[in-house]
Amino acid sequence: MIFYIPKPDFISVSISNCKLRCKHCMGKYLEQMVKAYSPDELFKFCEGFNGKGILISGGFDEYGRLINMEKMLSAIKKLKKKLFIAIHPGFLNEKEAENVAEACDIAFIDLPSENAIKNVFGLKSSFEDYMKNMEILIDAGMRVSPHITLGLNYGEIEEGYVVDRLKEYKVEKVVLNLIVPTAKTEFEKIRLKREEVIEFIVDAKRKIKNIVIGCMRPRSYDIDFIKNGMSIANPSKEALKYAEDNSMKAEFRNYCCGIKEFK
Repeated sequence: MIFYIPKPDFISVSISNCKLRCKHCMGKYLEQMVKAYSPDELFKFCEGFNGKGILISGGFDEYGRLINMEKMLSAIKKLKKKLFIAIHPGFLNEKEAENVAEACDIAFIDLPSENAIKNVFGLKSSFEDYMKNMEILIDAGMRVSPHITLGLNYGEIEEGYVVDRLKEYKVEKVVLNLIVPTAKTEFEKIRLKREEVIEFIVDAKRKIKNIVIGCMRPRSYDIDFIKNGMSIANPSKEALKYAEDNSMKAEFRNYCCGIKEFK
């Protein structure tokens, strides 16, 4: 079992505001990130940063593309010489995927359910479009780490077929997140059914070897997760104490859970 604790060695950086305004987030998660909307701002932050790596993220446009990505890639490529670079690239074409593969070490790819794409993201894209986007990055030689958010369609856990499809691909790691009831969004009162969550993660762990629980989740599930042998990111104090009290063997790693190892 592994506990991933990224900060302060691995920091998330937002390179843009969001136009997509997905109903579960409304851009609120970006507020927690370091903001660097120009190459100069990114270099300035990294000059004073003594950690191992950064996650490049940000807002998306109405087509699900990462805003400012092309503008920032040359700067990111230079930073790759001293930092490990992960990126949330969104949709891209073959040439852009090649550029990303040169500038970054790994791509974190969201794989939402068909209903979530339509009802929550408000995109005209399909689930197959997301799979094709992942394939484009793989074909460009990029390490990829798919991220699946349980309950993204208004609390309905319907992501089983996403896990099943991933069995066909060689990916770095599969990250399972859980929808969070975020204040001042349509998901403020959404709650998942604990039994369904645990059943899902146990089944997913049986199907996929390299799978981990990501940092976006209600922490009330943490003890259940480690009871079932799941590695998790940013464990709660209660989970850490439970592991210690029950003599559970755990490794601590100071980088994003979607990364198998630095190489």
